[in-house]
Order: sequence, then structure tokens, then C-alpha cells
Amino acid sequence: MASEVYSCELDPESRTILRIYLFTNVQNIDFIRDNIVKGVWKCSVIKASLIVDPLQVAVAANKAVLAEKHNSMITKTVFAEILYNLSLTKNISQSLSKFGIDKDNSLLFCFLITDPKNESEMNDIISQIDGKQCPVSDIPHYSSVKDIKSVYKLNYYKCYKNLKTEDLLDEIVSKMVTKNFLSH
Repeated sequence: MASEVYSCELDPESRTILRIYLFTNVQNIDFIRDNIVKGVWKCSVIKASLIVDPLQVAVAANKAVLAEKHNSMITKTVFAEILYNLSLTKNISQSLSKFGIDKDNSLLFCFLITDPKNESEMNDIISQIDGKQCPVSDIPHYSSVKDIKSVYKLNYYKCYKNLKTEDLLDEIVSKMVTKNFLSH
């Protein structure tokens, strides 16, 4: 099962490990949404269709944990901050609705591990997901290049028309990290 999980250390200053799980055919979306909205579950749930590579989520998570550490978050929780950082808009509601849990049944679950207590909470949450866990390396099978290009505004210029999927990641991450400096 470990091969099905994406795990990476974020900025050393944060002392945080990011874990990403991919679930498909999720049946209990309303239950999951309720637990997220009420703050019962400490994780981010992201539409897999808008993610081209786990690095995209890792960049957003890294920005989120550093913003939390420096008391400069835009949103109320570090998990909402991840969704906000994935988006190009500075509108929090639009960011959360665009990238957060909706009707999609292919979802990424992102956990931030800072101590062993987080691991047991993570395992408890995972056990409550009614869906099929897949290797995170399968994300490209659930990505919608059309939707990704639309969300990241990669449809407007000729240079983006024939972008290969692997080149999308570079463009997306560049736009994410410059969001605060540029208006797209």
C-alpha cells in the first residue's frame, strides 16, 4: 500500500511531511464534505481532475505550511490554504469551490504529518473513505487537461495550444507561485 501513496518532506523549517492518497469511485462524498466543512477531518480534499502531478499539490502545501508558520495565511486553516494556493484567483470562496470536494468521485486526500498523532488521525480518516485507493502515480488517468488548461488560463495563447502534459506542470507551478505578484 505504501507504493500507492505520495510522500515528501516539505520545507525543513516546517518539519512537515505531506502525504497524498488517490481514491476513485468515492461513494460517500456528502459524508466526507460534512467532515471537512465541520473541521472534523484535518486534511485537504482535492478534485483529481484538476491535478496534473503530485508536485503541484506539494508546492501548494509547502506554501501553506510556511504561511501558517509565519502567521500569514489568507484562509482560516492550513488545509484550506492548500486549496487557495492551488488556484490562481485571490478569491477564497472561488478557490475552495474550484479545487475542493464537489461531485467528482476521484479525489486526492492530502495530510500534513508533524507528529505520530497525525498518522493515527490520517489512518482513521482513510478507513472511512468508501472508494478504491489507487496509486498516486495514476493521477494523469484522472486529470482533465481541458479543465486544467481552463482553470490555469492556458487556452488563451497560441504557445499553450500544443503543450504536452509534462510541460503543463511547469506552467501551472509558475503561475501558482507568482499569484501574489501578477494578475493573470
